Amino acid sequence: MRKILFALLCACLLPAYAPAAQIIEREMRCPVCGHQFYAKLDAPDADYEMRLDLKPLGAIPGPWRLPDCEKCGFVIYSSRLSKEELAKAMAAAASPDYRASAARSTYYKAGVLFGLLGKPDFLLANTYLKASWQEENDPARLKEDLELSLRHFTACAAACTGVEKENSQLLIGELLRRLGRFDEARAHLAGLRSEKGFQDNFFADIVEFQLGLCDKKDDKPREMVEVKVAKLPLAARLRWRAKKIYLELRESLR
Repeated sequence: MRKILFALLCACLLPAYAPAAQIIEREMRCPVCGHQFYAKLDAPDADYEMRLDLKPLGAIPGPWRLPDCEKCGFVIYSSRLSKEELAKAMAAAASPDYRASAARSTYYKAGVLFGLLGKPDFLLANTYLKASWQEENDPARLKEDLELSLRHFTACAAACTGVEKENSQLLIGELLRRLGRFDEARAHLAGLRSEKGFQDNFFADIVEFQLGLCDKKDDKPREMVEVKVAKLPLAARLRWRAKKIYLELRESLR
């Protein structure tokens, strides 16, 4: 679990501002056009569950807000940019590629911007992954987001080392499954069984759970807690599912 959290934390573009889940407003100044405005930001719970695609769940589910300038549309991914990076960011924000993404989610726009700035594949992969959370109600955009995230995780798995490589390898299986490419996902996940980082640990449990989902041709988002639940005795699994249905029904009636 520590390694999965590392991937999530590395991909966060803005820090949490308070321990309790809430929405706050902060005055911001766009580094590109100088426009000052108030942006709504999320201050998520310190403790939360997440899905297999790392989307945080809870009072404020991910992705947490990424402000964009209401005047020029620049995604403010950092409040501290060097003169050199600011110059590159201004040129990227004025490019046709970035302007063409104006109607897309903030994390999609950030992915386009990061690509133009030559940012690392691991950051690009996680940014487009967050875009998929924002756009998951639009099938065409969701598919594009997942494919872009997969492309960059695949590049990172080939070139990165350590935790970034292992997280990329694990998420490749998740993205292939979500895209309905079950044979590819099954082959990839089965290959991870022989990798040192996927033996006798939670990563190994995730791999086996994902293989089971592939066998069922299940391409739906799944929660991380389901990996642990799958290892419980039948009676305990049934109690967990009954409680989950009850909580979802109660939430829907609010």
